[in-house]
Amino acid sequence: MGFEQLILFCGGQTLILLLILLQKRFRTTPNLFLFSMLILLLGHYTFFYFIYSSLIPASSPLTFLYPLFGIIPPVVIYYYGKAVMHGKVFWSKQSLLHGLPLLINLALFLILLTNPDWKKALILAGYELMTVIYLFYPFLIVKKLCDFYHMDKVTYKVFSYNLKKTSMIRLLIKILFIHGIILVIRTNLPLIWPQTITLLDIANLIFLLVFSYILTYVIISVPQTIHYEDERVGLAGFKKYEKSNLTREKASHLVSRLNDLMLSEKPFLNPNLNLSQLAALVDCSSHTVSETLNGLIGQSFNDYINNFRIEEFKSLATQPKYHNYTILALAFEVGFKSKATFNAAFKKFTGQTPSQFLKTIR
Repeated sequence: MGFEQLILFCGGQTLILLLILLQKRFRTTPNLFLFSMLILLLGHYTFFYFIYSSLIPASSPLTFLYPLFGIIPPVVIYYYGKAVMHGKVFWSKQSLLHGLPLLINLALFLILLTNPDWKKALILAGYELMTVIYLFYPFLIVKKLCDFYHMDKVTYKVFSYNLKKTSMIRLLIKILFIHGIILVIRTNLPLIWPQTITLLDIANLIFLLVFSYILTYVIISVPQTIHYEDERVGLAGFKKYEKSNLTREKASHLVSRLNDLMLSEKPFLNPNLNLSQLAALVDCSSHTVSETLNGLIGQSFNDYINNFRIEEFKSLATQPKYHNYTILALAFEVGFKSKATFNAAFKKFTGQTPSQFLKTIR
């Protein structure tokens, strides 16, 4: 299979994902931005198909289309993250700043059309700006999520606060950052060794094709990564119990305390941990903790605890000193008391069996 055929295959795969998201049950604000990102991915494939089919000559100013439109995906993913946090997107005058890089590259493209002699310098400037954007936005998204949870510092551990609803954000910012590294190399290495540019363009295309496969696999095998119309979308959503005085703000602060406790002291490692004991650790009533978990995160106590246990299992499984442990022994190590409960929880939160997961990391 040649590159042109491979591009067409991945483009068709992306079209299938678009058709999935067009279904009425997936018509939510976060999925709208996910849909837009897939459209942009199709744009990437179209550009490379035209390049490899020689429909766009290497000397054409249209080669600037890649840094022109390639600068948009990080902004779309940023707003996808905002939509996941709040269930909707709030627009302001500051939102216009996110369009500034696009306007700069558009201006460079217009200059290129009238001054083709400057092509090399203008395309380099466009690629350099795109590279900065791809490396900056993953940090910005994590910062916004930390701000949402009132955290004093920017830390990747913030995703542990709601692993289910932020799983797609985690995937997308990893993709953004890795793509940014690839773009750094693709943009700057040819300045030293010009003969590497074709090879680096191929590497960039291969990365996009792999991304398409990963995204398809995640959406199909772990459907909880996308949002359904009938679920409460948004980390800020809160459904309190009847006749309860608990507010969303109080619940949010309690979740922050609970998650900090989980990450620092890891009480979930205790296989006998119950709701009353957890409530005592945060000096709160069992009823309030239960209402907070169900109303703000949408998880029962057992799901909340097992979620952390699964993440701990995944973390320990990557460490060499645990490679001799059996799956069941490692499950007991992170706080599970039975094989059945562990297997059910692992499948629920990862969409894989423990054995399938281990094959991907060892």
